[in-house]
Amino acid sequence: MKQILLVMLSFSIAVLAAQSAPFYPTTTLVENFGASWCAACNVAQQGLDVIESEVHAGEIIIPRLLTESGEYSFAEMDERFDYYEVLGFPAVFFNGKIRVDGSDDLVADGSLYRTALNQFRYLASPLKMTVENANHSTGNYAFKVTMMHPEQSIEAGNVMFYLVEDNVADGITRLVRNVQSQAIALSGQGNFQTFNFSVSPNPAWNSANLWALAFVQVPAKTVIQAVSTLPVPEQQIRVAVPFDRNLTETEPLTLFSPFFYVHNLGPAGTFITSIEIHSAPATWFLNYCDEDGACLPGGLQVPHAVDANGFKTFDLNVVADSEGLAVFDFVIQKEGSETYRIPFSLRVGNVSNADPISAPASISVRSAWPNPFQNTLSFELQSAKTGLNSNLKIYNSRGQIVSTVPLINLQQGSSQVNWDASELPAGVYFYRLENAKQTGKILKLR
Repeated sequence: MKQILLVMLSFSIAVLAAQSAPFYPTTTLVENFGASWCAACNVAQQGLDVIESEVHAGEIIIPRLLTESGEYSFAEMDERFDYYEVLGFPAVFFNGKIRVDGSDDLVADGSLYRTALNQFRYLASPLKMTVENANHSTGNYAFKVTMMHPEQSIEAGNVMFYLVEDNVADGITRLVRNVQSQAIALSGQGNFQTFNFSVSPNPAWNSANLWALAFVQVPAKTVIQAVSTLPVPEQQIRVAVPFDRNLTETEPLTLFSPFFYVHNLGPAGTFITSIEIHSAPATWFLNYCDEDGACLPGGLQVPHAVDANGFKTFDLNVVADSEGLAVFDFVIQKEGSETYRIPFSLRVGNVSNADPISAPASISVRSAWPNPFQNTLSFELQSAKTGLNSNLKIYNSRGQIVSTVPLINLQQGSSQVNWDASELPAGVYFYRLENAKQTGKILKLR
């Protein structure tokens, strides 16, 4: 009976969702903070180039903001540094929420940036943003913000505008040239506001290299949607997944996931959908259902007609009759578009940590004290099990490693290590656990 009720609920909500999608694909804003004289910032740009090459066109936007850099800096730009409390370079923010500092090997190869980006890639937003006007000759720009969700609202926030120039000088591109802001409050599905921005053309700028972007940022600093004037393919698939793609359950079950939305940003055509399994218990069935309530075998390629700029609604339907782990992709194909894959996993019960995607036993920094400090700082650590090893790396404000604190054979639970910084000058420093994304800021006094 429970399964029948779930099927009926899936059908009724899917029919409603088919009328109007409550979510739109999130475009991730990646703000790159630095200075023209910061050599380490080139390493950050290298890592950002890596992750940009790994995603579909239009999924991320990467502007560069410079401070203390002569003609490349201005008051409104510096206000963005203050807004995020950026003191050391390079500092990269993903949708205003996840900050990655430093310039080591994990930055250069994109590893840390990839981890941060994956928190937002495939994410669903209640807002849709479109470019209504972009005239670099006159300096007039307009962006439309539409509320997609019937229950969510923006009570207070800002629509931020950046005008950006590419290839400004050797090693300097994607440079923000103008920053503006307007307040936004928006609610009610289908309601929208249009925001106009005007920039006085500057003859020193190359108009052929200019592009603009706008994004909505709420008081918690979260960027919930962004759009740019950069070109995108005529045929494009984007997705909005409003739930954690790494699903967990305590016992065997028949799972119906929440709905997710596949958007067709282009002419009408046909989606071909299927599930590609990387690993799963042999007795599990990995299927999915469409917006008509029809549940489909995951291994078959199924066509779905889709309107121009339309969307399709799906949910996962997995029969997991035992404990185990499944890793799989929901695959969407459309003629003229790149094949799009949404990675999912489902873990049922107590699965051994020997599994390749199981979370490894980890180390975290619970606190650094006293902070500010003068000569000696203590780090309080938390280890998931006994015998773990790592390194705690300390960076200066230019992203250079100034010290490495070895963490050897830690005991399970809490432990403490001390760091002697008496030979270092006063200033702002950052610490980061090796092979982890956790970072922190510390201040050394004279």
